[in-house]
Amino acid sequence: MPRRKIDLDIKVEFMRESLHLVDLKTLLRKYDISERTAYNWYREVLDALPGILADEQPGRKSQDKAESSPLF
Repeated sequence: MPRRKIDLDIKVEFMRESLHLVDLKTLLRKYDISERTAYNWYREVLDALPGILADEQPGRKSQDKAESSPLF
């Protein structure tokens, strides 16, 4: 199956609905998404969870000097 670009809006809507623990096969058909694609998205979400759910210190975040200074 050739790779195709799937709009971010479709990805987000699919993931929102699928995380509600509904019938995944129905959603795959509704959005015309392959099982492999959905699995890859789940892997990305699961891998990102520690960073998303990590306890952060309140307040402003410091910026790296390389990021905060203009290039030229």
